[in-house]
Amino acid sequence: MPRIEDEPVDRRVGGRIPTASDPFLLTSFEKYFIADDRRPDFPATVPLRWTVSDVPQRDQFAAAFRTAISWHPMLGCLVRRGGWQPHSEAVGEVAYFPKGERPCNEDRAVDPHKGPIMRCNVLESDPESGGATVIELVVHHAVIDGVSLVEFIGDVFAIYANAIGSLDASKLRRPHHRYLVKRQLVDRQIPSPVSRATAWKVMASESLRFFTRRAEPFVSEQPEPRRGGHPAWHLVDASLDRATTDRLAASASELNATLNDFAVASLLRVIGQWNDRHRRRLGRGWLVANMPVLLRPRAAVRTSAANMIGYGLIARQRDSLADWSTLAQGIAIESRFIQQWKMAALFLDGLSAASRLPGGLFLGTRLTRPATCVVTHIGDPLRRFRVKFPVNEDGLPIVGDLTLLRMSGAAPLRPGTHVAGMLHTLGGCLGLSLRVPPSHVSLENASELISLWKQDLVSHR
Repeated sequence: MPRIEDEPVDRRVGGRIPTASDPFLLTSFEKYFIADDRRPDFPATVPLRWTVSDVPQRDQFAAAFRTAISWHPMLGCLVRRGGWQPHSEAVGEVAYFPKGERPCNEDRAVDPHKGPIMRCNVLESDPESGGATVIELVVHHAVIDGVSLVEFIGDVFAIYANAIGSLDASKLRRPHHRYLVKRQLVDRQIPSPVSRATAWKVMASESLRFFTRRAEPFVSEQPEPRRGGHPAWHLVDASLDRATTDRLAASASELNATLNDFAVASLLRVIGQWNDRHRRRLGRGWLVANMPVLLRPRAAVRTSAANMIGYGLIARQRDSLADWSTLAQGIAIESRFIQQWKMAALFLDGLSAASRLPGGLFLGTRLTRPATCVVTHIGDPLRRFRVKFPVNEDGLPIVGDLTLLRMSGAAPLRPGTHVAGMLHTLGGCLGLSLRVPPSHVSLENASELISLWKQDLVSHR
């Protein structure tokens, strides 16, 4: 019986064995991200940054990155003739930046057509990170979702630890590729069946809300134009200690909510209060959080990197934000409803319908402003890794000669959606990240906003 790691890539097309020229056909969701790519101000990219204790050994880390790419077929592809095809320009070599040097915009640029689709930058002894080293991945969201990206970097770390003799090869776990050709078949299992008429009614209602409701954007001081253009992103982060995280989780549990529910409620409140301070409000207004939801079926749990998520929207008007308990409990109920009834899959149905119309996806992305912010919940990234690494006394993972100290990242932004937040738990401590577009929001405003988010979470009332 063959082992998982020895299984060939399965990319059947139309019931036949594919040739090397056969592509992974684009899904509607992948087409959506390609259509919604607004470079340079709103690129459809996902940055993921790991702060580590030391500088990785260059040759071994570069080789580990290349090997991990070979484990994930779609990451070695570019868009050609309506699908993803293997291409030598899909991924470049790891780029190293000695102490004091930092990547420029070109070092962080990705392109699904021309390549690369993913970049890896290593900032050695980065002064802005207190002298620690930062390993930075930048990838186009069309080819991968956030959970898959965390799984991928976990594979890189495992291969690296094995290469320097700190991890036995028998502990390496490769993903399989069997589900890639049917990745558009997301998890739609619901608690009980509903009629076709009810399903169409709900789909139409959700699509109408997405395409017609104008979410209120985050208001910021317009940044001053910068010589040579704006940086690729402003990404800031903050963390809570373990005791505060435990207290916050207990408070959420008392309201039958989760840390994610609290984070969504808090960020909506903070943005609403911020906007009221910075301009006069007309009417009640809608603040909307876009919540990415993993829709990977059970059969695809161990699949290699792909994009199998949908979107759920949680909307609140300003006068419903004042009472914390009511707000958090309401968001918790709505979040459970989105998860249990697979409401995020309806967003994919809307994209599928729009893609059948000539120019439908392009017009849909240009005419809508569906969300004020995006909030992504990764959970504990160590549970996403295929290999279980040892941890130190603080619960932080040890990867060969590196200790993983901190993680940050965020989803893409779009016009009108000027804030993307991410939360995760590492070593029992809640970590927060915020990304804003430098062309619309200053770094100072981003830093102030994440401080307010953290403060509101800690002192929720």
